[in-house]
Amino acid sequence: MHHHAIPWLCALLLLLTGGHASHAQDVSRYKVLSDSAYLSSTVYLAGNKYQKDATVFMDMVAFTHPYFVTPERRAEWFAKKPALVEQCGSVESDEAFVDLLEETLGPLHDGHTSLITLQRMQESRRAARPAAQTQDVPGSVDMDPIMRRHASNYDYRLFPDQSICYLQFNQCMDVPDAPFETFLDDMFARMEESRIKTLVVDAQYNSGGSSRLCGQLLLHLRPWDKMQDFTTYIRFSDLMAAYDPRIAKAKVEWQSHGHQDELYRVPAQKRPKGFRQPKLFKGRVVFVMGKRTYSSAGILLTLARDNHIGTIIGTTSTFSPSHYGEILPYRLPNTGVLGSISCKYFVRPDAATADAPCLEPDIAIDLDDKDASWRFICENFGSQL
Repeated sequence: MHHHAIPWLCALLLLLTGGHASHAQDVSRYKVLSDSAYLSSTVYLAGNKYQKDATVFMDMVAFTHPYFVTPERRAEWFAKKPALVEQCGSVESDEAFVDLLEETLGPLHDGHTSLITLQRMQESRRAARPAAQTQDVPGSVDMDPIMRRHASNYDYRLFPDQSICYLQFNQCMDVPDAPFETFLDDMFARMEESRIKTLVVDAQYNSGGSSRLCGQLLLHLRPWDKMQDFTTYIRFSDLMAAYDPRIAKAKVEWQSHGHQDELYRVPAQKRPKGFRQPKLFKGRVVFVMGKRTYSSAGILLTLARDNHIGTIIGTTSTFSPSHYGEILPYRLPNTGVLGSISCKYFVRPDAATADAPCLEPDIAIDLDDKDASWRFICENFGSQL
């Protein structure tokens, strides 16, 4: 199923991967899936718009998502197709159609592979748009109770009496006037000045973003050359080629080497030129994991666990440590329904637990009671120890 890299692909992949997720924020840049291959089918032409798009959807998923790289899994997937197309014959709205496709995807357990109507997307954006005056500036907020959800992407506060630095890390996205890397340099410098012994990284509200920020934090906790990272596999597909035609060539070349029904193993990242290893924090580290910890934040917690960095407290994860990701956005041709699908599979460093469905905390605590959670941290990881 997986195969090691071959040299000619290494440089090409540096150019072709990593940029598609941003497209999902701009509807005009969604690639419309072609149905030209079906136009000679009388069954396809006789169907309503939902039956037509269900057919296109099923085929695209089978030949794009990494899970369906094997013939056996594709056969299992296609066995659902007749019943789905029949059900779509009585569908009367785009919303009901999306719900039906989401139900079909359910067993995949991949939150990055999903669908939405344009109306639902617009409603979601309006609901999520924050008021400008509620935005906190990193490091400047009055946090009482300390573990409530703050408006900023990240902020911290020092508690010298407990020798704790509390970092609430809510989104893996840089703040324009205070990029995370600079923010971390300032935070760790102040921790050193105040002789702080414990760092608490609260990621219970963090649903993800760019994993680059997670790497910046981990570099302060473990040397770059000692860090065990995820192994990344990629599946070449026609949808990926639609975003960059050079992928079409890569796909043909890969298969010509005999790699049918295999994922391509992306070469491990090399040390960047001019890399600077930050000074390491040698104290205790506590990570807080909650039900809303997901995506890149899940990568952070998984890397912490598999590299034996700190203690994880909180609740059982809702993410799988080994997971699918790197989304390709698309649009169905007849309904205009929008979707995203993963094209990569990320395998956690600890091979012995690669198939574990979730990450368990080292210490389970009830995060609903914010005051009790903070008292637990102070009593068990504070300076009185």
